Amino acid sequence: MTTTPQRDPVSYKSMRAYMMSLEERGLLKRITAEVDLDYEVGAISYRDLVRTGPGLLFENIKDNPDKQLVTNIMYSLDQLSIAFNGPKDWVKLHDIVKQGMADRLPSVKVDDGPVKEVKVFGEDVDLGEIPTPLWHELDGGRYIATTAGVVTVDPKTGAHNMGQYRSMIIDRNHTTVKIQGDFKVGAAPPRGSSYGGAGDRNGAVHVLENEAEGKNTPCAIAIGMDPLLVLAAGTAVPENDNGLSEYEAAGAWAGRPVDLVKCDTIDVWVPAESEYILEGEILAGERYYDGPHGESSGFYNKNYEVFVFRVNAITHRKAPINFGLICGRIEDYPRPLMRSGSILQTLVSKSGLTNIREVHFPDAGAGGVIIIRAAIEKEGQAKDIIDAAYAHLRYRWVVVVDEDCDVRDWNDVWWRIVSFAEPSQHVHMGAHLPRPLGRPGEMDFIPPSQGMGIDATREHKTTEFPVPPPSKPTMEILDKVGERWDEFGLP
Repeated sequence: MTTTPQRDPVSYKSMRAYMMSLEERGLLKRITAEVDLDYEVGAISYRDLVRTGPGLLFENIKDNPDKQLVTNIMYSLDQLSIAFNGPKDWVKLHDIVKQGMADRLPSVKVDDGPVKEVKVFGEDVDLGEIPTPLWHELDGGRYIATTAGVVTVDPKTGAHNMGQYRSMIIDRNHTTVKIQGDFKVGAAPPRGSSYGGAGDRNGAVHVLENEAEGKNTPCAIAIGMDPLLVLAAGTAVPENDNGLSEYEAAGAWAGRPVDLVKCDTIDVWVPAESEYILEGEILAGERYYDGPHGESSGFYNKNYEVFVFRVNAITHRKAPINFGLICGRIEDYPRPLMRSGSILQTLVSKSGLTNIREVHFPDAGAGGVIIIRAAIEKEGQAKDIIDAAYAHLRYRWVVVVDEDCDVRDWNDVWWRIVSFAEPSQHVHMGAHLPRPLGRPGEMDFIPPSQGMGIDATREHKTTEFPVPPPSKPTMEILDKVGERWDEFGLP
């Protein structure tokens, strides 16, 4: 088996095998009591997230005999250390993500795979056969693709792109696909990711370019992928010079290539170990009123005129397991870990500021704030970083801290703000980043348009009195202790 030189391969190839690893370690619990897909599954999953509980495998779903749904299997540090075959250390996992972005591992095309065990075509297609919750009380419908990968092919280059887009069931063989924005028929293709990632040619570009020529867009939705593929789908992974994208980043993180199998009805390659594949086309010239839907902002969100996906075939494993998440301020998805890697790549490549060590995307603020950890080498450099962030990204609040800051510890971040930021000198009004107003009655959160840039660094600042060294263990000693954490038997 081919592996990247930097990574020992993970122990699993599929979501099922990963779930077994979690269960063996007490990180997944089987729920045998009957549960209702209408709101109850979502409420149970949300409460479990808030309490940092185990993954949940629902085995007794009301009106869905012999069908299963799993939630909450890739948000905790314990779970992600298994997913990446890495240490229980957010910084070290971030380094794995960053390395995989830079050094992709080509996928392998295979003739067959488990997701081809059962095939359904044409009039026999029925999305109602997949146990899909009503996640929130005000949701406009059942959202089927909350952890899925939506795969399209670039009409110009043939490169595959996989994104994580919300998809609401319309009827037995149609869903919505909300890719990035609100595109009317005839809209110009967008450039880049709306949350600061890199890469210009995403799924929305593919659809709109095909639509301009009156063509439908071949599309597949992969449900129940292994966790690293799910993470890749939800991350801005730009194509590299060889045209390698999400599949190959996930392979690099896993230390082994991703097996791909060709769809039966379209020329699209999909992960062979998935639980379900929905095959079909995004229809040119058609839109649908999608939403409301509870979103990661912590508010309900409604978008009109999203794309329409017609499902022409479903292939799946025997006794397939659906995998979903309830969207909200806390989710079964490590947004800070995954998006931080893509934002770092964007900022460093566009600004040329190579002293930036990490860009952290915390859950708080749903994209409104970033914390930048940097090696400050001279006075004024923190302000240069703040200016670069406003020039190249779309985050209202930007906090710059020294290289020794634990950016995941809000106490550490706030200690630096109150200790080292003189408001008259080190707090700067941010750029105006307005969002368009919604339509009358639209349930879409519109945040304030402006934030602040805060220089919370201590290095190379002119101060009235000398600043003594901080009274905390060095990062080197903390790393050594972290490597022995399991030995100590500590959570």
